Amino acid sequence: MRTFTKSISFKVLMLLSLVFFIIGIIMIDSAWAGEKSKGTATGVRTKWHPIKVGDEEGHIIAVYENTNVYLSDESDEIPTGLSTGIVDMNVKTGKGTIKGYVVITYPNGDKIFTKTEGKLIGNGQSEGTGVYIGGTGNLEGVKGSSVWKSKSLAPGISFIEIEGEREIPGK
Repeated sequence: MRTFTKSISFKVLMLLSLVFFIIGIIMIDSAWAGEKSKGTATGVRTKWHPIKVGDEEGHIIAVYENTNVYLSDESDEIPTGLSTGIVDMNVKTGKGTIKGYVVITYPNGDKIFTKTEGKLIGNGQSEGTGVYIGGTGNLEGVKGSSVWKSKSLAPGISFIEIEGEREIPGK
């Protein structure tokens, strides 16, 4: 039971990482105003702190951190990201909710900040939305949103697909 719970928790965290990677990829692919984009990312769980709720078997709340790498066919830049958030889930069903933030850092030091929200739909999969809430450097004033889907590749590793649109003032 303990191994199963850790395995499910790891999968959930990996899915979250993927979701945040996707959000970052969308940002990479959309470098000018109002551009629609698609992208992918890979996430690796770096921290996972679950707490049993006790109201039903398998119900936990966990704080997580994931490190993400974003890939884009349209750019040579490979930004990285740090995803943090909270998961409220049942490890037996793999279903629950996700809320968190992603900070994507580009090689030149510019950053984009994204607020994310989603749901765990079971079988190591999750989906949700992201809203860009700020940026630094050339990305200051970024606005836009995205939708993402994530799936677990292995415990602690996830793959994310992102679609969205963003606008950067002055571009």
